[in-house]
Amino acid sequence: MEQINNIVNFFKGITEQQLIDIGIALVIVAVFVILSPIISYLIIKMFKIREKDREKIKNNPFYKPLKALFISIGIYIGVLVINPPAPALTICKQVLDIAIICIIAKGLVNFVDPKKGIVKKLRNDDLPDGNKTVANFTSKILKYVIYIGAGLLILAVFGINPSSLIAGLGIGSAVVALAAQDFVKNLISGFSIMSDKPFLVGDWIAVGLNEGEVVEISFRCTKIKTSDNSIVTIQNSTFTTNNVINWSRMTQRRYALNIKLPLETNSDKIEKIVNRIKFILDNNKDVVEGTAEVFFNTIELDGVNITIYMYTEIIGYNDYLAFRQKVNEDIMKILEAEKVSIAYPGQNVYVHQVEEENN
Repeated sequence: MEQINNIVNFFKGITEQQLIDIGIALVIVAVFVILSPIISYLIIKMFKIREKDREKIKNNPFYKPLKALFISIGIYIGVLVINPPAPALTICKQVLDIAIICIIAKGLVNFVDPKKGIVKKLRNDDLPDGNKTVANFTSKILKYVIYIGAGLLILAVFGINPSSLIAGLGIGSAVVALAAQDFVKNLISGFSIMSDKPFLVGDWIAVGLNEGEVVEISFRCTKIKTSDNSIVTIQNSTFTTNNVINWSRMTQRRYALNIKLPLETNSDKIEKIVNRIKFILDNNKDVVEGTAEVFFNTIELDGVNITIYMYTEIIGYNDYLAFRQKVNEDIMKILEAEKVSIAYPGQNVYVHQVEEENN
């Protein structure tokens, strides 16, 4: 409160000379604001001598942070020209230090951004999807490290020793450590996913009761989009304790079908149906050649079974559903042409009528 009062008293007692100093300070700030884009451009150009495109230089991760840094320095020099009281100068110095820390942190964050900085080379869109996933994951880890480092430096600006703060937590630190167990477990699992690559962004996977397309892999969790377009967030530790099915890694899908026909269907009709189904499958371009099999399999109390199975190279789930629909429609047309319906579960009850004798 005393510092604020000192600042207020300072402005109350402004003299003519101080007004001149304020004018000079404003001019200095204006000059730095005007020159900051030029100076930033020239500094980056020194490291990018071969770069001729001005827009690419301006899109450099450090271009905007450098501009902000020079403007902050200009404001601080302007404050020095005004020569405020010591308390106000101390506050301005702290604000400048914090601004410099934040600006440098922002530049580093831009530098490790997968779309802007050095990580962009690792994420190269010409490389496999695995490299993009690793690049995005690495970028997130580096960003958090930068943010934590910036936070610790800001604490130091206010005279707070981070190590003393952590040591002073005592029992609280043990509680925090216990609470962080799940975080660490998910983090380690995230690194395991990055190294083993059981799935990548864009893959269709199934884990536990969840199935869908992987849309994001972070250091803590993985997000998948289900067939109804809902987003499910799964902790990375789940993937180390459950089996994961990656449907996108398949080269072929197997399609199996069991058709039950009524018991009264005669053998000639069954043979004709089997041959016709086999013919349409052998001539289906989406069925892998030589894999279609159709058999009159079993005779049961409620009907006769025809077993059908085949392989297709259609992997995409929606495309695979369309393939199944077309095969099912072709089979139903054959049954309709042969005037045979599919049997349904049932049970015949035979009643034996006994005539009562008249006594």
